Amino acid sequence: MGRNKRKFSSIGDIVGNVRRLVLIVDDEEINRLILGNIMGPQYQIAYAVDGVEALKFVQENYRNLSAVLLDLNMPNMDGRTLLKTMKADPLTSRIPVLVATGVKEEEVQCLQEGACDFFAKPYDMPEVIRARVANAIKMAEDSEFIEVAEKDALTGLYARDFFYRYCEQLDRNIAGEKDALALDIDRFKLINGLYGKAFGDKVLIKIAEILVDMVRKNNGLVCRPNADTFLIYQDHLKDYDAFVTQLNEAVNAALGNTHIRLRIGIYENADQTIDVLTRFDRAHIACEKAKDNYSHPYEVYDEVSHRQQLESQKYISAMEDALKQREFITYYQPKYDMTGDTPRLAGAEALVRWQSKTEGGMISPGKFIPLFEQNGLIYKLDLYIWEEVARQMKEWKEKYSFTFPISVNVSRVDLYSPNLLLEIEQIIDRHGLTFRDLALEITESVCAADTETILSVVRNLRDHGFKIEMDDFGSGYSSLNMLSRMPINVLKMDMKFFQRNAGNDEIMDAMIRLIIDFAKVMKVPVIAEGVEDKEQADYLKAIGCDMIQGYYFGRPMPAAEFEKLLQQNC
Repeated sequence: MGRNKRKFSSIGDIVGNVRRLVLIVDDEEINRLILGNIMGPQYQIAYAVDGVEALKFVQENYRNLSAVLLDLNMPNMDGRTLLKTMKADPLTSRIPVLVATGVKEEEVQCLQEGACDFFAKPYDMPEVIRARVANAIKMAEDSEFIEVAEKDALTGLYARDFFYRYCEQLDRNIAGEKDALALDIDRFKLINGLYGKAFGDKVLIKIAEILVDMVRKNNGLVCRPNADTFLIYQDHLKDYDAFVTQLNEAVNAALGNTHIRLRIGIYENADQTIDVLTRFDRAHIACEKAKDNYSHPYEVYDEVSHRQQLESQKYISAMEDALKQREFITYYQPKYDMTGDTPRLAGAEALVRWQSKTEGGMISPGKFIPLFEQNGLIYKLDLYIWEEVARQMKEWKEKYSFTFPISVNVSRVDLYSPNLLLEIEQIIDRHGLTFRDLALEITESVCAADTETILSVVRNLRDHGFKIEMDDFGSGYSSLNMLSRMPINVLKMDMKFFQRNAGNDEIMDAMIRLIIDFAKVMKVPVIAEGVEDKEQADYLKAIGCDMIQGYYFGRPMPAAEFEKLLQQNC
C-alpha cells in the first residue's frame, strides 16, 4: 500500500502515474463490473467473489494493495468477517476498507470494526465513490509515512524528535511530577562482538518491549534515540530500587541470563519549565555517573551534577576564544637521566595550563582536559600546544644546542584523526625541527582500547622517526602481552607505583622490578614519573630505572623558568 521509500514533503508529491491496486470484493458479478468501470481508469483492479478468495489475495498482496471495496453479504465468508480478520492482522490492518451498503445500522457497525468509510448502493454517483476511495488511500498513506518518521524501525519505539513532542503533550495533559530517565546497555559493542548483530538486535527489541510494558502503568513514554540508548518519561516514582531490579531481572530472564547490565540515569521531578532536551541531558549526566558503579546500577541527577554541567558548558564555550587569546600556556616538567654518577637533565614533558581571563586565574587541567577529550575539542588544543612547543624548541636549540627531545601528549582522539601525521610534519617543518625532537606520549588506557587500530597508527608514527613513550603505565588494565606488541621507545611508570615506603613493600617492590626487567628485555628505557623525594629516587636508581620525572627534581614550570635549567645544564 504505497510503500515508496522516497522522501516527500507530503504524500501528494508521489508520482501520479503510479496506478494503485484496489481489490473489489462482491459475489454479484454485475456489481463487480460496475465498480470496476467506475474505478478502472484511475486504478489497477482486482476482483474476489467472496471473503475467502479476498483474504487469500490480501495476504499475498498486502504490500502493494492500496484499498479494498467490500460488500457485506457474501457466501463462504461475509464482509464483516473479512474486515475483522484483516484488522486483526498487523500486516493487513493498515489497508483501508470501504464498505458498500445501503443500511445505516451496518455503516455504524462497520466503522466501529475498522472500516474507514462506506459508499451507498446502488452505485449511482461514481464521482462520490472515486472521491471517497482517493481520500481513504491518501489518509492511509499519509498515516504510514508519519508513523515511519515517528518510530524507530527496529524496536517500534518513538524516534527522538517525536518523543520530545509527546513528552510536552504529556506535561500539558497529565498534571503532576515527572521523571526523565536515560538508559544505556553496558558494553553493548562487546555483546554484538560475542554473539553477533542479530542477537544484539534481539536484545534491543526485548528491552524495548519490557520497557513499554513497565512504564505504561506510570503514564510513561519510551524512546530509542540511537544505538543502545533508551529514554523514558513517566510519572514520578518514589522507589527506583524496585523499578531497576525488576527491569534487570526481566531483561536477563527474557534473554537467557546473559548478564546484560543496564546503567540508568534519573532526573527526578524534572523541571517542566525547561525544554525537554535539557531534562534528558541531565538524565544522561546521571547515567554517565552510573557507568563505573557496578554495585549500584543507577544514579540520580543532583545540583552538584548540574553545576558541573554548567561549568563544563562554560569551558566548552570559552575554548575557541581562549585559543585566539593565547590563554593556554605550556609548562615544562624536567626529566633526569639517572644512569650516570649524577642526575643529568635529559628531557622534559610539555603540559598545558589555562590562564583564563574570564575566570581570573588558572583553571586546573583536570577540569578541562577530560572534558575536551570527551567532545573532541582536545585535538584543536593539542595542535596548538604542539605548535607552541615546536616554536619554543627552535628558539632554545638555537641558544643552547641541546639534543634531547621534549615530549607532548597525544590523546585517543588525536590518533583517530586521518590528518595527524600530516599536521605534525607541517609543524616540524615550519620550525626547522626533526622527528626526533618531539617525543609523543600515549597513555596506557589509549593503547588498551581498539588495539589493532591504535597499533597501526602508532607504528606509522614511529616508522616516520618519532619517539613513542607509553605514559601512565600501571594506571590502567593493559596486559604485558599487549605491551609487548606496542611499538614504543620509552616506558613511563605511573606515579601510583610510588606510594609511601614503596621500597619497603615486597609486593610493590616486585612489581616495579618486574616492569623494569620487562622493559630491559624490550630494550626500552624506563621513566619513573611522580617521584617526590630522595629516598624514592635512590631506590629507583639502585634497581635500574633509567630516568626520573617528578617534584623531587622539579614541578611543571613556565618556559622562562625551564630555560634557566637549560642555561645551567646545557
